[in-house]
Amino acid sequence: MNHAYIRPGGVAQDLPAGTTEYIRDLLPRVRRDINELQDIVVANPLFRARFVDVATLPLAGAMALGYTGPGVRAAGYPLDLRKSQPYCGYETYDFDVPVYDKNDAFNRTMVRFDECYESLKIIYQVMERLDACEGAPVMVGDKKIAWPAQLSVGTDGQGNSLEHIREIMGTSMEALIQHFKIVTEGFRVPAGQATQLVEHAKGILGVHVVSDGGTRPYRAHFRDPSFTNLQSLAMMAEGGTISDLIIALATIDPVLGGVDR
Repeated sequence: MNHAYIRPGGVAQDLPAGTTEYIRDLLPRVRRDINELQDIVVANPLFRARFVDVATLPLAGAMALGYTGPGVRAAGYPLDLRKSQPYCGYETYDFDVPVYDKNDAFNRTMVRFDECYESLKIIYQVMERLDACEGAPVMVGDKKIAWPAQLSVGTDGQGNSLEHIREIMGTSMEALIQHFKIVTEGFRVPAGQATQLVEHAKGILGVHVVSDGGTRPYRAHFRDPSFTNLQSLAMMAEGGTISDLIIALATIDPVLGGVDR
């Protein structure tokens, strides 16, 4: 899945035949590997000595700094937008929000292990729904937004299929023109603004966009959880050692691209 697959109004193409069966066959091995990794880590005395009560951050401090994600859940606060402000149908899925009693390096790690198992629960439910809606549309019917011909991968696994190229380049000049305009210009969005928050793996990711009625955003601002969470490093480091900084930074787990942005 990448930015070429997910598009305004839907996705580029339906999942290939056999995808859900492949994923179901893979999931037990994924669970086994997570179990093995967790057993190795949790039972390791060196790991516990370096992570338990290391790089702690009280819940009050986390909230004051705008810290979100596994850190606040490790401190005992079940903050998860998929539960408190559900979106994309998350309110219809059965899963739990793991919490612990202290926001230290060890509990932040344990929250992430627990979230792996909760993600597996969600994936199994998604597979059932995908099987039930096989053949359903994958793109909105509005021709002002949707590309004239749906992308389909060629037999070599790369590029467009001959059917797609024939539709765009040979069958319909109107489709070619519309395709070119949407790809190069985009589509017009009514003037206004919108804000959306989602529960990212690192914490709460926010996007605020403003439209002036054109085909490009007048302004787009991102609230990246990695950037916000990283400022807690100084508080976590108080009273610790230089080597504890490595543990603290690893369990904050920032994406530096998001920090730079």
